[in-house]
Amino acid sequence: MNALKTSLLASTIALALGATACNAQPAGSAADAAMTTASASAADDADRTVGQAVDDAAITASVKSRLLADERTKGFDINVDTVRGTVTLTGGADSLDAKLAAGKIAGEAEGVILVDNRLMVATEGSELRQDANTATASGEVREAMDEAGDSADDAWITSKVKAQLLADTAVKGTQIDVDTQANVVTLTGTADSAAARDMAIKIAANTKGVKNVIADQLLVKQ
Repeated sequence: MNALKTSLLASTIALALGATACNAQPAGSAADAAMTTASASAADDADRTVGQAVDDAAITASVKSRLLADERTKGFDINVDTVRGTVTLTGGADSLDAKLAAGKIAGEAEGVILVDNRLMVATEGSELRQDANTATASGEVREAMDEAGDSADDAWITSKVKAQLLADTAVKGTQIDVDTQANVVTLTGTADSAAARDMAIKIAANTKGVKNVIADQLLVKQ
């Protein structure tokens, strides 16, 4: 019996020592492990930051396209800024209904968590509306051009036409380049169909500030 007890006790001690040896690590190894964990965490944080920025940019593009495609808001100067899924709208709107519509349109875009609707309701051409439009890059440019006697800035027109082409379901799949000089828009590239080409020209011609559209080099795919 004593021999059996002795054997069991020895086995228990051996197991305990083995477990202790497995769990014990040199101080350097523990520090290395901690540093590795911290580095991995920092890398994960960086990946999440980059990923969030990409998501926010995609949300901004989606909201802008929706606003430009909707009849209630397509003519407004609305700046869209997205941070961590929260969309902020600045600029001007013709009425409270139009402002609310813009907020609703933005809120329906995929990935939007919250909409901060700061649009200023004021009559187009009024001083209050001009002040509201300075909240947007295009508004600032256009106000400066208006003071100089020009109807609209070429860069603003190009950006606006491109955005509207992207937002239109009949045109967005085509490969169309847009260039504006002295308020004259030149469209080049290829359209999927004659109908898509006609729509692209119509969209460009109806954009505020455009004096003429040249589309000789906008071809239909064969």
